[in-house]
Amino acid sequence: MNSLTRYIIKRILISLLVIVLAGVFAFCVIRFVPGDPIRAMIGSDADEAAVEAARRSLNLDKPILTQMQLWFGNLLKGNLGRSLVLNDSINNIFAARIPTTLSLSIPAFTIAIIFGIFFGTVCATHRGSMIDQILTVYIAGTNGVPIFWLAILMMNFFGTRLGWLPVLGYVKPSEDLGQWFLHAVMPVALISLQPLAAVARQVRTNMLEVIGQDYIRTARAYGVSETRIKYEYALRNALIPVITVVALQVPTIIGGSMLIEVCFSIAGMGRLIMTSVSNTDYLVIQALVLFISVVVVLCNLLLDIVYGLIDPRIRLSSGGK
Repeated sequence: MNSLTRYIIKRILISLLVIVLAGVFAFCVIRFVPGDPIRAMIGSDADEAAVEAARRSLNLDKPILTQMQLWFGNLLKGNLGRSLVLNDSINNIFAARIPTTLSLSIPAFTIAIIFGIFFGTVCATHRGSMIDQILTVYIAGTNGVPIFWLAILMMNFFGTRLGWLPVLGYVKPSEDLGQWFLHAVMPVALISLQPLAAVARQVRTNMLEVIGQDYIRTARAYGVSETRIKYEYALRNALIPVITVVALQVPTIIGGSMLIEVCFSIAGMGRLIMTSVSNTDYLVIQALVLFISVVVVLCNLLLDIVYGLIDPRIRLSSGGK
């Protein structure tokens, strides 16, 4: 078994352990909330018989370890439970909303990575120029602007005044690709803003550090072309720390999606989070915490594997060599 295989297996086992711990946390998080979640779901005016019936249907009348065992058993069978507020299976709710969120988050994540690397590289290779100053101001200013405020401005300008883009609603790409594009332009752009700035800032910093290294000066002394030095030698080595920054953008994408889906009235996972929390939808909140944890863990696993592929030192040290 080579070092890369050992490294991947080790990362997978660690990720599985983290997912199990995330499941325990998701199970326990509602138990720590003050008050009775059943009465919060079905209303404070519900009679005691209805409350007890709901409690039995959610297995809340059983000991806590039995509840955990039953919940994990249902998870292994692919059963997330049933929402009492939405009166539907959580599996069906997720199946209807996850594609909507993915159709916004994946393009936003892709744009953030591609343009973040591009802008960071341009800033580093043209340090001190006008374009570097403009992009640096954008990168520095993006983190300080609330995304919902930008959403209101864009909806007012592009939707209300110019009438170019719809301000509310959503069309699935499988139904009408052109309408999906028009509805997704503003949400995708807004979701990608902060991750793009974070990636660009990291790439710029790393590129400037790498360009000053001895091996870069040696390559120039040997007559290697400037383009090859910048994009093959400097950029490749500068991207290794960027992978960590990319992994940290997954929660940012999820948080941005939550706000944007509420602003644009898009029925995705972000809006489901807001609805479930406001209605204290017990099992849906529990399933959402687990779902977000699994997504973050799987993204980190993927990026850890990419890390090992790019830098052999990481997988060798992980394998105990």
